[in-house]
Amino acid sequence: MFHVEHSGGAAMVRSGGGGEVSPDLLREVLAEAGIPAFPGAAELLALHANEMLRWNRSIRLTAITDPVEVAVKHVADSLLLLRFAPFPGRVLDFGSGAGYPGIPLALYLPGARVTLLEASEKKCAFLSRVRGMLQLPNVDVAQGRAEKRKKLPLPPHDHIVTRATASAGEVIPLLSPYLADGGRFLLMMGPGARVGVPADLPGTVTRRERFHLPREMGERSIVEIELAGKE
Repeated sequence: MFHVEHSGGAAMVRSGGGGEVSPDLLREVLAEAGIPAFPGAAELLALHANEMLRWNRSIRLTAITDPVEVAVKHVADSLLLLRFAPFPGRVLDFGSGAGYPGIPLALYLPGARVTLLEASEKKCAFLSRVRGMLQLPNVDVAQGRAEKRKKLPLPPHDHIVTRATASAGEVIPLLSPYLADGGRFLLMMGPGARVGVPADLPGTVTRRERFHLPREMGERSIVEIELAGKE
């Protein structure tokens, strides 16, 4: 259940491709997804999205450049994670890329500490730029590549989220060293993705939700996984 104040409706907004992501478009798409937009949220989300599109001309941050697709497949998709609230403590966005889902989550969860983990130096520069533009004191940008042989200097996190960067069988062994006791994984996947936990891993799928994105732009699944011994 969401506990965020609505900021009002907007007329139907359509896009034929190109241009910027408008706050009105975002308010409309979020409403279609059942996600309230608190006052000022749409403007901040649009600022992030449009900065991404500007940087994307120089460095590849996303293959999605149509404003409506950005609003649906990046912003609304990211905020579907709010169905799994609350998010007390620390959140790790693994493979943050252009900042989805981490930056939208940080806007909606000011009480959580969100770490954006990204291997690319250029993408980290972008994430740091957006953190400053949006004035997000609850966001940390960490450059590094998670490897089995070497642990990154990160604190334990209560929630680890990732958008289809790898299968559960790859993500859990790689990231479990960064999961706090009692913590959980939230894996965001497209239709047909394998979501089971391999038998040789100490994890259990505790919840799975399927969502239809607005504008008939596809289906998503979010899978919650908890590890044995991490309670």
